[in-house]
Amino acid sequence: MKFIFLFFLGLVSSFSFTQGVEITLLDSKSKKPIQQGLFFIIETDQSYKTNELGKIAVSENDLKNYQIRISASGYKSILQKITPTPSLVLFLDPIHLDLQEVTVSSGSSVSQNKNPFHIESRQISDLNQIPALNLGELIGRIPGVYSSALGNGIYKPVVRGMQGMRVITMVNGLRLEGQQWGGDHGMGLSELGIGTAEVIKGPASLMFGADALGGVISLLDVPYAAVNSSEIQFKTNLNHNTKGATSRLLIKQSYLNWRWLLGGSYSNHADFQIPSGEFAKNSRFNSFSLKGSISFKGKRSLHQWRMIMDHSITGIPGHTHDSLATPESFQIEEQGRRYALPSQFFRNYLAHQTSNWYRKNMDTQILMGYTANRLIEYDEKFTVPSLSMLLQNFVLNSKFTVKKWGNIKWISGTQAMFQLNRNATNASDTLIPNSNTIDFGVFSTLTWSKGFWVLQSGLRYDLRNIFGIDKIKYGNLDFQYRGINGSIGAVYSKKDIVFRSNFSTGYRAPHLTELLSDGYHHGALRYEIGNKELVSEKAIQLDITFEHNQEHGALTLNPFANLIDNYIFIQPIDSIVGGMPVFNYQQAQKVLFLGGDIAYHFHPHFAHKLHWEISASYILPFTGNDSSVSLIPQPRLMNSIKYNFALGKKIRLKDLHLQSTLLGAQNQVAFNEYPSKAYHLFDLGALISFGAAEQLTLNLGIRNLFNARYIDHLSRLKNISMPSPGRSVYLSLNYQLNYKPKTKKNEN
Repeated sequence: MKFIFLFFLGLVSSFSFTQGVEITLLDSKSKKPIQQGLFFIIETDQSYKTNELGKIAVSENDLKNYQIRISASGYKSILQKITPTPSLVLFLDPIHLDLQEVTVSSGSSVSQNKNPFHIESRQISDLNQIPALNLGELIGRIPGVYSSALGNGIYKPVVRGMQGMRVITMVNGLRLEGQQWGGDHGMGLSELGIGTAEVIKGPASLMFGADALGGVISLLDVPYAAVNSSEIQFKTNLNHNTKGATSRLLIKQSYLNWRWLLGGSYSNHADFQIPSGEFAKNSRFNSFSLKGSISFKGKRSLHQWRMIMDHSITGIPGHTHDSLATPESFQIEEQGRRYALPSQFFRNYLAHQTSNWYRKNMDTQILMGYTANRLIEYDEKFTVPSLSMLLQNFVLNSKFTVKKWGNIKWISGTQAMFQLNRNATNASDTLIPNSNTIDFGVFSTLTWSKGFWVLQSGLRYDLRNIFGIDKIKYGNLDFQYRGINGSIGAVYSKKDIVFRSNFSTGYRAPHLTELLSDGYHHGALRYEIGNKELVSEKAIQLDITFEHNQEHGALTLNPFANLIDNYIFIQPIDSIVGGMPVFNYQQAQKVLFLGGDIAYHFHPHFAHKLHWEISASYILPFTGNDSSVSLIPQPRLMNSIKYNFALGKKIRLKDLHLQSTLLGAQNQVAFNEYPSKAYHLFDLGALISFGAAEQLTLNLGIRNLFNARYIDHLSRLKNISMPSPGRSVYLSLNYQLNYKPKTKKNEN
């Protein structure tokens, strides 16, 4: 009752009159006003855009003790607190390189040069300059991140050679739990409304939960519309290779205290075409997504409610019970669109509520969430599913930030998750039994900053209980695992140089599928047997980052070493069940991953319209068992060259974009795994805008420009020698309308 009373008290007080502050944003060199500059108040999730005079009006209460991120295209972003005065003038420095300098994955917004661990932060719009068919492919363009795919409709992110249960995906702070244990089970998430992808590589379990031995991928929604404005965005992508289209509609509206967002998308794609002109049998898919969110700002609080629903039907290419099948039998002459057997029906639901309370010396955050993942696979009959599973997750997280000691910040919190895994009674097969799982973790970090240095250390304790398992089949069988992790890191930042090092540990308890699998995994084309004697994996990682940021270039070097004890892997054995090979789960004593990423962004002084980005990634595992590590990504070199033309007035050619992706041969393979050849891809695109306000833009081009025939080492279709898609012409149309709604009297 006390909480309800305080909530409504804040609701009433938020509409009270407060003194206004007029802020003017100017270019630090020319002293001219900056139009369309963005003032984003971190804690209240509010944004303001400057007018043609570079001015905005903000209430005094919206500035007191809050962090403000000030940004504009072509200028260096800043993150600072502002002391309110009736009239305030701020300056931004013009820059040639527009880098993502403020991130939020660390648990609170922080400048990149003050963060003890490196975060790869990318805008989805930048990754999407050459449009992709799925979100996983976009994330796979980030240095050090790859995508493992089963056709175009099923994908998984791969971070530093690890995927599935060793990579945590978070959506606006809510942990995404699906059927990660299956290589043929996708994320079940579209790019609808996603604005930013941030990646933390290596063990990052301290503030994000156990299991993140490979890393953490944090997906963040696009910002709400600026205060007292509305936005409508419509986008449609056409792809001639799949004879398919994806359309998205997003509506945003913001008042002073309330903001909301609503969106929907639909995709429909037929079988993809390979370079020979034939089609990949049953690689068709379609999906439907809805997203909605509401945000309310109180006097010293912020409350947000978010919902995502995603339904998809995806063919499972390469599956057969015919012992005489050949790779050619999966390459057909006619392109199909209607789903056929075998198929995967995937339904994903996410809902969560986050509340933040901000006080002088301490901030408090409470997150309550629910996710449900329904996976149904039809193998031989449409009337009887081979697998039908429902995974439900209930999440309750708390975080407390104490900031009363000047240059010392203490963050601590708890994370709890309750899972229910259930199999439908009408399914013909049961791969893993019904069960319940309780995860509980408590963490604490301490950050000290002074001058050019920032030091951070922390500890975490995790407990996992797996119980409620089928007693008739397994008897009185429960599992309990515990883990303690720690990290210590430092960053030195002076002028254009940033050097950071981080030493951390990680922990991952065995998953139920690794412990108790006993059945056909049709999508993986094998019969799996679990191992009840498995123990927890433990990791130790050293991560080093060196950054050199110049006026016309930015260099990043990021080597790492990750040693994992008791590494769990799946091993083929000399046995056949129902025409499928048998695999069982085992553990390697130690596995060492070495590698790193190099990235350089060049924007030369003599050619201000030219942008050149180049990155290289390499991973090398060392193990005493030739089957313990499989699906290691190929060495990769990516080049992206963009030239800004800005030709024309009403119809303007904005830029041309050439993308080159070179992947080297992969000969480091596990037992019964085939090596992969090198290949080189080229993509070409152009961006055209219409009208003075550029509300309508057209992106068109060609993917796989030279129709190269290749099979990626991470492709789940490699076992049937299925090439990846051939040449594809694409066309993307994007329309955006901004307008000012009628303002409520009590919000003027």
